[in-house]
Amino acid sequence: MFGEGSLYRFVKNSILSILDALLTINQTKMKKSIAFLALFLLSLGISAQQTFMLQPTIIHPEDAQDFEMIQKKYAQGLAQDAVDSGILQGWALLKRVPTGQNQEVNYLWVHVFENVEKMANRKAWWTYEKKYGIPGRVLYGGIDRKGYGNFFYKTEKRYDNSLNAKYILFNWAYPKDLNSAMDLADKISNNFKNSMKKEGMASWGMATRIIPQGADNAPLFFWDAYESLEQVMNHLMNKAIVGTVDQNLIGQLLKELPNGWENRVIWEFVARTN
Repeated sequence: MFGEGSLYRFVKNSILSILDALLTINQTKMKKSIAFLALFLLSLGISAQQTFMLQPTIIHPEDAQDFEMIQKKYAQGLAQDAVDSGILQGWALLKRVPTGQNQEVNYLWVHVFENVEKMANRKAWWTYEKKYGIPGRVLYGGIDRKGYGNFFYKTEKRYDNSLNAKYILFNWAYPKDLNSAMDLADKISNNFKNSMKKEGMASWGMATRIIPQGADNAPLFFWDAYESLEQVMNHLMNKAIVGTVDQNLIGQLLKELPNGWENRVIWEFVARTN
């Protein structure tokens, strides 16, 4: 969800190299070369499927300030080391925006991986004592916190740009037909991608749930990241980027979601890797 990653740069450079080679060959070899390029890109697309883990946590309100300090001063640096070494592709800590409702989970870690293999075989990177000389148990010793489980997803599609997102909206849904809903979302995102910067949208993505699965776990997930809370609220009122989309497509998507959105939560970025 956050960060570009070395594999993306490798893919991009490889594609440019192959396209450059295609320009130098003669017409009789063109079909064979294009077939090779298609197979090459297909294999990369399969192996480069980004995944991510959402890790909600409950921090006692009285400990929130100290917890955020630890994340910014210590955890962020460790996460950046993990990104630089290829363990992670991105990391962020999010704080839930209060809505007045009873909301137990108030913070969420996001861990982004290059593929499912790296996520399934993830290595411990939170080596506080090695980097800072302070054991993690000492740093977190006075923090009243409770884990809420790990939730794993596969990124199906995403658009990002250079804007600095400060807020992000998470959306979960139970579609009538998962593939039909994803096809419509694909068309909708193609419809608005060129308007993202103008509307203050820094990132959009669609993902499907890997674990846990079941009747109580919505299989389809979207995120919408903006520069301001006002823009997120406009999004929820069908303005912002939603207002730029063909409303017939929006209507078709809503038909695929007979019960509407299962849940929608606004988060604020607290810390993240580059």
